[in-house]
Parts: sequence; C-alpha cells; structure tokens
Amino acid sequence: MSLLDRFDFFDPEVMNNPYPYFAEMREKAPLFWNERLQAHVLSRYEDVTYVLKNPALFSSVDIRVAGKLPKERTQITELSSVSNLVTSDPPNHTRLRGLVSRAFIPKRISEMEPRVRELSRGLVAEMTARDEFDFMDGLASPLPVTIIAEMLGIEASRRRDFKHWSDSLITAGSESLRTGKQSEESIRSGREMLAYMTEIAEKRRQEPKGDLISTLVQESDGVAALTPQEVNSFAIVLLIAGNETTTNLLGNALVSLIRNPEQYEWLRRNPTLQACAAVTEETLRYDSPVLGLMRRVTQDVELAGGKVAAGSTVMALLASANHDPRKFPNPERFDLQRDTTGLLSFGHGIHFCLGAPLSRLEAPVALQELLERAPKLGFAPQQPERINYGSSFFLRGPRSLWLSKN
Repeated sequence: MSLLDRFDFFDPEVMNNPYPYFAEMREKAPLFWNERLQAHVLSRYEDVTYVLKNPALFSSVDIRVAGKLPKERTQITELSSVSNLVTSDPPNHTRLRGLVSRAFIPKRISEMEPRVRELSRGLVAEMTARDEFDFMDGLASPLPVTIIAEMLGIEASRRRDFKHWSDSLITAGSESLRTGKQSEESIRSGREMLAYMTEIAEKRRQEPKGDLISTLVQESDGVAALTPQEVNSFAIVLLIAGNETTTNLLGNALVSLIRNPEQYEWLRRNPTLQACAAVTEETLRYDSPVLGLMRRVTQDVELAGGKVAAGSTVMALLASANHDPRKFPNPERFDLQRDTTGLLSFGHGIHFCLGAPLSRLEAPVALQELLERAPKLGFAPQQPERINYGSSFFLRGPRSLWLSKN
C-alpha cells in the first residue's frame, strides 16, 4: 500500500512526520491531487520554484481551498478580506509592499538586535529558573509576538490578547476546512481584533507616534496611506508571518537539536551567533515552519509532467522542496555544516516573506541566549514522545515542548 493512499494534511499521525509522504510524492506523484484541499500538490524543488517565480501564471488572488473561496469558508477572513501582501498581485501588491517594506529594511532590523537580546535574555532567565519548562510558552511564543506588537505600537496590556487573536486565526482556517464550521470563539476573536486595530489605526492617523501603524496610516512620498481595514489585514499577515513563523522555527530547532545529539554537541562547543544562525538556516530547510503556499492557476499550464486547468488551485510544498535530493544531497540529515543556499522556507520572488530578516535576527539571538543559560537540554519526562504539531495544514511547529535541564 502506498503511503499516499492514506495521506491527509489534517491527520495528526501523518503530520507528526510528513516527510516520508513528501518523499513518495516527489518520486511517484510530483503532481499529486489532494481531494481534501481540492488542490494539485507540487513537491519537487524545480516545480515549486517555478510556481513562486511566476506570479502572473500563479496568482495569489481568489484562491479556492477545498473548492471554496476564503469568504465562503470563514467569517474571520470576511472580517479582514481586504487585499493584503499575501492575497494580492501587482500592481496592488507592489503598492502595499512598497508602503510597509520601509519598516523591514536591513538597517532598521539590525538596529533591533539589542532589544531582541534584552527580551530573549529576560525570558530565558525566567524560563530556565525552573528545572522543567514549556519552551514554547516560555520563549518561542512570547519573544516574536512581543517584538511584533512593539513594532506595531500595541499597548503592553493588550499583547496577551494579540497572541490569543493570532492563535485563533490559525485555528480558524484549518477548523473550517476540517469540519465546515467555525467556533463562536474564533468568530469573536476576529471581531475583537478588527475592532481594536480599527480603533488604533484611527488614533495613529490623528496622532502619529512613530510606530509601524503610524507609518502605515500616514501618506508618505506620494504613497497613499492604508485604510483601517488594510491595517487590520496587514496586522494579520504580520501575526502569521512574523510571529507564528519564528515561534515554529524556534520550536522545530530545539526538537531537531535534541534528536540529533552530535549536532547539538557541535553547537555547545561553538556557541557563537554565527553557529546559531547555522542552526536557524538548517532548521528552516530541515523542518520548515511553513509547509506550503497556495496559488490559483490563471491559464492552462503543464506542470510536473501533467496538465493543470486555469482556475485550479496548486499547493507549492516548500517543506518538500527543501528535502528534494536534487537540490540538497542527503536531505533527511540535519547537518549544521550544510550549504542551505536556495532554501524556500520564506518563499521566493515578489512574495518573499517580508519578515524573513526579522526572523533570522530573532532566532539566532534567542538560541545563543538559551545556550548561555542552559547549554544542555533534553525532553522532560512529561513531554509525549509524539509531539503535537497542531491542526494547521500549512504551518508546522510544536504546540507545546516540555524540556528539562540535563
């Protein structure tokens, strides 16, 4: 029996380790029809790259998942259905990216290192004061959500709400696809976030404070300001791309290090920022925080030896492409000496993740601070052998990760 006969993006047993399934896809079904998502799944590096490099042929607008448009599937996305960086094509995408990219230029990101280190150090000290702790709750989750909230200008008193909204948004998408329904809690969270972000956007329009929301709602250099709804939509993108991605990256890094003790030992002997950056890059390749991206085919096209009709949905499996042996030899080995040039975890082309430089700053700094305080970690006795990776069909990271100091 083929592994693909029982492949399901929503099956926890499958998603605990999807990579054997992806390997079979690459070899036997590089254009794999997934009935659940009603999408063609592409798994080879060459094909995934081709999709990401051709936005005119593979659009980010009006993508159907499970045969439905987003507005038909979840009330939360209806609340934030204005076009954003993820769900737009040029020229609107060009306008939006040009406006918000000023907050993510390399110089501005590098200037954030002292704050990232200060916050990481404090979180690590508090977390490792205990012999056993949930790494996700202690460091991986609060670090990126705090940084994103500070960038946007969210009051400290609302940052717990900010994280709750983020979790609800992730849950809602997979929930509606899996069951056809959405919880009242998810709907309520979406409305709370929309109301709050609309209020903050209006306040910053009237009285700018130098934060990112103030930048977004002010006209600058002839570029029109974002509307309050567009600000809300952009905040959702940041919550997912800048928060969930880094959270998952850190969790996946610790799992990979503990399960590969020889690589962990090398890191303990070389606790430099450069070595921690190598951990970050290899984790991005080995266990990508984002499994794949969806696109709508704009005209009939040949892909991976098959034909795909205009209007169809394709899922470009970033995680599988990063394991393609045609690009990365011996891909199932977690290797901190590997050349990771060309990894696709942050996408490619015009939709390359805007928050990638921030994630690549936060993760190495956090890992270095962790190494200094707790150089040898292992799974705590209460950590289940099978890690819970949640129910999202496109994001991958531990929901909790109990560790102990050895």
